[in-house]
Parts: sequence; structure tokens; C-alpha cells
Amino acid sequence: MTHYVSCVFSVVFCSASVWAGSPPTPVTAVLMPDGRYSPMAIREMGQEAAGILKHSGVSLRWRLGPSIQVSNGRLVVVRLRGRCEMDGPSVVTKPGALGWSHAVNGTILPFTDLACDSIRGTIESADLPQSHVQANVMLGRAMGRVLAHELYHIVADTAEHGGEGVSQSALSARELTSGQLELQPSDVEAIQSGLRQSGR
Repeated sequence: MTHYVSCVFSVVFCSASVWAGSPPTPVTAVLMPDGRYSPMAIREMGQEAAGILKHSGVSLRWRLGPSIQVSNGRLVVVRLRGRCEMDGPSVVTKPGALGWSHAVNGTILPFTDLACDSIRGTIESADLPQSHVQANVMLGRAMGRVLAHELYHIVADTAEHGGEGVSQSALSARELTSGQLELQPSDVEAIQSGLRQSGR
């Protein structure tokens, strides 16, 4: 059986490539884990998300934990909720969001959450390798695709979803772990529009 899990928004009221001859805009994801995590999964997550975004005008960087260093470009805080590793017993989760971003008065804020337990529970229905090392790589890939989805919302400043690819509203276990998941041309256009409006 295929499990589909949508991403949602929490609403509060009050590697780089050259984009069209211009230098890419650096976006730094500051990762804030709530619990245990696999360094291998974190590394794979960053590489996967950077690979998805590299043709959109975004150069993704990431660092673990808070830092006093000031980054140029844009900063996004990514809260990693739950246990971000495949070691240990299987997780039992209820269907729910894999990730969500926060918004105020229609503006998407640079804060997002990844639900590691939900991601783990979803991909466990896929054909995962027996090796914990490779399973953590697979988890990182799935986390990277969810992160790329949320960064699409944040950089493009849109709550809209696409019909296919990384920006669609629901991703199956297979889409999270197999083949390639890419931005569609309309997604790239939305990201570039968001970069222009924010002054890059």
C-alpha cells in the first residue's frame, strides 16, 4: 500500500550553478535537531536538497546548530523534529505532514519543520536496504526532498503546490526514495520571481 503524506503550513496571524548568467543566491539552512540524528542522513539530506535546487538560482548551504557567524544571503531555520535516524526499532506513526513552513499574513517565514518520525514511518513502507548505513542514506534522501519542498515555498514565498515533482502537495514513499525528484519549470520560475522580489 502506498502512503501519501501532505505538507502543511503553520499559520500565525499578527552546490551551486549559474542562473541566467547571474551568481546564485546563497541560502543557508541552520539545522536544529530536537533529538537523535544520523550524521550520514544529515549529510545526504543537504546534498539531495542542494542538488534539487541548484538550477533554480539557489546555492544551498547548511550547518548544524546555532552559530554566531553571520551568513551572507538568506538564512532559513530548519527544526528537525523526532528521531532523524534509521537505527533502532521501527516507528509507528499516524498519517500526517512530513514538513511544514510558517506564515504570517500571507508571507512565508524563513522557518520550517521536518517531521523525522513521520518521514521514517513513510519510507519504511518502501523497499529499504537491510544495512543501517544505507537505510540512513535513504532517510537522508527523503529528508532532503521534503526540505527542498519547504525551501521552494519559502524562497518563492508561495503556499501554492505544483501538480508534479518536488512541489506537489503529497509525496509517496517511492517518490521520497527512488529515482530523481526535480523542480518543474514553473517551480523554477516561482523561485526566481521570489529571489527578484526579495532583492536576492
